[in-house]
Amino acid sequence: MNNLMLNTAQELSRAEAGGHGDRWGVFSGGFEAALRGLMATVGKAELVTGVVDQTATEAVVAGGEPKGVLLLYTGQEKGVSKTGAMSLIGQDPKTGRNQLWSAYPFFGEGIEVEGGVDRLSLHPNRVEAMLEIGLENGAVINAFDPLFCLNRALYRAGGTYRFSVSALAYSMSPPGNIAKVIDNPDGIRRFRAMEAWAERYGQCPKEDEAAALAAWQPETPKDLDPIRINIGGGTMLVPSIKGFSDDALYLGEVVRVTPDAARILDTGFWRVDVIVIRDDEAGTLTVPIYVAETLFEGEWRPSVGEYVTGNVWMQAYAKAPR
Repeated sequence: MNNLMLNTAQELSRAEAGGHGDRWGVFSGGFEAALRGLMATVGKAELVTGVVDQTATEAVVAGGEPKGVLLLYTGQEKGVSKTGAMSLIGQDPKTGRNQLWSAYPFFGEGIEVEGGVDRLSLHPNRVEAMLEIGLENGAVINAFDPLFCLNRALYRAGGTYRFSVSALAYSMSPPGNIAKVIDNPDGIRRFRAMEAWAERYGQCPKEDEAAALAAWQPETPKDLDPIRINIGGGTMLVPSIKGFSDDALYLGEVVRVTPDAARILDTGFWRVDVIVIRDDEAGTLTVPIYVAETLFEGEWRPSVGEYVTGNVWMQAYAKAPR
């Protein structure tokens, strides 16, 4: 197991890893109500299995990694749903007693993508982790792995996997007139020069930037006026500046809306499929975003063809090696 990424993973501090309180905060009644509901249902939850066989997991535990299991409460008969409240049960190394180590919403129905794990970052308990996934189309996403406890013996350097990707919304709303203003003189020159170069040659790659700047000269004083770019109809998926690496800001086009797609504890969720990456090189990435109905403002609801924006918590788990 020399190439097992678990052995060389980055170890996060508690501050870097964060907790799951914000995830439960979107539920009806907030974090405390969700926690009470979770504690009342753990005994009715079903055991979750992963991609890795039990012997591989036992091998890493025998090597000193913590022992843990995952229980999923869906509120339905076993096997009917893949979405619900996930509980991570760990074993106290001193007493051998089972303890509730962590809990989070789990959305088992996502979009399938293929890629490799470029970086694996462990939570302090070592049975939870964040993944930096390099997709085959060149895009990169950062996400929490909700099944890492079961699949930690799977990820190997250079491996390629099929992932299920989804997201939990902290917020969703129409973007309005989101605009970027370039008012720095150097920034204005760079934008105008690269724009002119692209018009002439069809594109302006980074390596042509210096030549574009040398070739461009303003024709009128207005060419140096501040530039306002409306990005309300664009796409974006970037790590949140204020949150953790598995939190992201998104902007994109709605391509599918499923009301009442899931229910976790006492909260109903809509599934809103949003194109968050649309790029000539990176291609297209559509992410199913699960939104608690209580998060929608007033009478507004997302519709196909509309653009939406907000904050999400990204999830991705391996379904199988490729």
